[in-house]
Amino acid sequence: MFRKIIYLAVITSILFLLVGFYLPKTAHVERSVWIARPASTVFVLLNGFSTFSAWSPWSERDPDTVYGYSGPVSGVGARMSWSGDPRLVGSGWQEITQSTPWSMIRLQMQLDQVGKATSYYQVRPAGDSAQLTWGFDMNLVEGQGLFSSLLVRYFGLFFDRWIGADYEAGLERFKTYAESFPATDFSDLDVEILQVEPVDILYVVMGRRESAGGIAVGLASAFNEISALMAHQSVEMQSQPMAITRAWDEGNYEFDAAIPADTAGVELSGNVRAGKSPGGRAVRVVHRGPYDTMAASYAKLAAYLAVHGIAQGQVSWEQYISDPGQTAPGETVTHIYFLIEGPNRNNAEP
Repeated sequence: MFRKIIYLAVITSILFLLVGFYLPKTAHVERSVWIARPASTVFVLLNGFSTFSAWSPWSERDPDTVYGYSGPVSGVGARMSWSGDPRLVGSGWQEITQSTPWSMIRLQMQLDQVGKATSYYQVRPAGDSAQLTWGFDMNLVEGQGLFSSLLVRYFGLFFDRWIGADYEAGLERFKTYAESFPATDFSDLDVEILQVEPVDILYVVMGRRESAGGIAVGLASAFNEISALMAHQSVEMQSQPMAITRAWDEGNYEFDAAIPADTAGVELSGNVRAGKSPGGRAVRVVHRGPYDTMAASYAKLAAYLAVHGIAQGQVSWEQYISDPGQTAPGETVTHIYFLIEGPNRNNAEP
């Protein structure tokens, strides 16, 4: 009886070794979900770690987990570390190693209880929606001894079930989170964050006007009044005319028609005043095309600000780079500025 037990143990050990050698050396897990938002929105929300806790499948598992962040806020080099209950979330770090708008983000990971691994987010656009695939890859035998490498191959058979369940939960949470943002695609938006210096201006304060036609007529009249004063006193224009919005609500606007100029020694008359243009940290969008199509650029900018976590300030302005009298409507260039508050969540500082 004892010999039979010994033989059975030997045979079992041999089978364990033989089967283990033929088991995969790597583990691969992949899950996908469709999200009713553009690929640009999905990509930006994943291209950093500032929103990770809002949808992570592990964030509620251990609320006492301590997180740390280093490197840039987004893109290659952005890193997040965590330390929590070993039975729930463990500890480790992950860092973005590839960031290809608007399609692929790859990450290097160090899981203290498992070892090195890589993961990725692949975004495939489909009209106004996107398919998000979250994947995980690991070399099971790297850095392992002979027996450990065999044992971990057996554990690898369960990775798809263990990690896959978390990925499914995380993707559903991310879908809900991403679909809370505006549905406008901003991937083609020509946008820049910069520090704007105020300049001297001559301006006319505009009253409230509810129609776009009223605004256009009012601007033309105000620019004519400013230009006439400048011509009479031989004052040179320093840069292109501006329309500065001071306050707005539904259908009503309060703004200034302004022309940058050297205001020293200018004798003011009529409705013309002297002052400074807005200055500070701002986001600038370059709009190309007729003025009556700028609503699309404003919608894209609103989506961009929301997804990047940028708080919009109270003042905005347009600067008319092209002379409408000498430029075809389809070729006109307008710069749209919005002052912004505080650091943005997902982009580098200007």
